[in-house]
Amino acid sequence: MDMFSTYSPGKGLPRQFYLSEEIFAAEQQKIFRNNWFFAGHTVEVPKSGDYIALDVGGAPVVVVRDRDGRIHAHHNVCRHRGSIICTKEKGSAARLVCPYHSWSYTHDGALIGAPMMGDDFDKAAHRLKPVHVGELDGLIFVNLAETPSPFHELYDHLSPILKSQGIARAKMALIRDYHLDVNWKIVVENNRECYHCAANHHGYVSVQYDTENDNPALKDEIAERLADCTIRWEKAGLDVARVNTSSNNTAEWFRANRTPVRKGMVTESPDGQLVCDVLMGGFTDPDMGTARANTNINFWCHANADYAHTVRIMPVSPTKTIVRGYWLVDEAAVEGRDYEPEKIAVFHDQVMSEDWEICRRQWIGVTSPGFEPGPYSPSKEQNVDRYIRWYAQRMCA
Repeated sequence: MDMFSTYSPGKGLPRQFYLSEEIFAAEQQKIFRNNWFFAGHTVEVPKSGDYIALDVGGAPVVVVRDRDGRIHAHHNVCRHRGSIICTKEKGSAARLVCPYHSWSYTHDGALIGAPMMGDDFDKAAHRLKPVHVGELDGLIFVNLAETPSPFHELYDHLSPILKSQGIARAKMALIRDYHLDVNWKIVVENNRECYHCAANHHGYVSVQYDTENDNPALKDEIAERLADCTIRWEKAGLDVARVNTSSNNTAEWFRANRTPVRKGMVTESPDGQLVCDVLMGGFTDPDMGTARANTNINFWCHANADYAHTVRIMPVSPTKTIVRGYWLVDEAAVEGRDYEPEKIAVFHDQVMSEDWEICRRQWIGVTSPGFEPGPYSPSKEQNVDRYIRWYAQRMCA
């Protein structure tokens, strides 16, 4: 694309990539409607007829569970005159009924009611248009491409890390939306590096080792911690092939690893101690580290023994983004006895709030006429560089 003529690999994107309506429209098509997009959690649609409605790259989509327990995804667009069918973000319906002219559909998309269309009208030819859907250890992903990339590539890489966390058997402790007046890429870029962590995330740094991998004073402690955790976790049946304190990419457009929290701590909380007394995934040892995963599209996850935190990024326009944070606990945990929602959320809510201030300041600078992209640090921002190179490749495909 001509717009990339001003982009230099190894540096950030030029100003226009954060402001252009034309570029945002291309992103909707090439990035969000052509890749596996995180839609939500299976525990949000626990029963037959439960649905989630969302926007995927500017396209309305509905995810719904049928009577046999299967999850389907459809374009949330009536096959009659194009009205949106499910007008609420979440709900439950025995049938999906268009509010305009009452055309009705089964959960798997079949048209079963079309009032006054005549005896010769072919209902079978007017099913809801399907959207590809995949489930991964309690996570739901959708893909609007006609021929999507194989879902098993994502599944095979993330599931060995996430399957033990019990996210599919959890319940929501809290959902919180953050409305940001910045471009979505600012949010993703910030999430791809911890170069900024020491100066901005004192709480995070006090619990995790990410920023200490090049600290000679902690080299022996980190090695000892990794060795101890790897032995215990393997005995507990966990996949230990990717146990490390790194945030480096583990695949082209998605990543996953398991990392120990600092010595003497067991979870991501202000003091590193449990914030829910009922452990997830059937764990009996609270010191199971943090299972971390993300995609280049719109998802990241930090799952501990006592709670899991996931994030969904929803681009709204070149200058607006909604970030949804989810906090989950084991289905047996009782609010008020085993956990308090705000105490579950406080650690990552603090980290994200700090990030939003970082993003806000960067947004002011990046969109100013004085901005010129600088080079990435080869040791601290390699993941951002990889992400932007991947983004350029997808946009030019």
